[in-house]
Amino acid sequence: MSPYARYAILRILLFAVVLFIGYAVGMREFLLIVFALVVSAVLSYLLLGGPRQALVEKLQQRTARRHERAVERQEQRAASGKRSRSDEDNAAEDADDDSRRG
Repeated sequence: MSPYARYAILRILLFAVVLFIGYAVGMREFLLIVFALVVSAVLSYLLLGGPRQALVEKLQQRTARRHERAVERQEQRAASGKRSRSDEDNAAEDADDDSRRG
């Protein structure tokens, strides 16, 4: 199971358990929802450190891979002499600024 799904399911289950306990104790309506949100948030912070860390590591790996691919694409463009549209737009904007100043 992916870390995303595991963490989300655990958070939802924790909220449901706290909601059930609050209802069994006699809480109703708004107080029950607020109680369940606050208590489940605190408990998830205390109890779900492992799944949260696994999720963070997965997100860091994904971000690093995206960054590496972006750097590779940029290096390939530079080696081939091609310019991206944003590079062309920046060059045109710089030329326009230079012409206005001069």
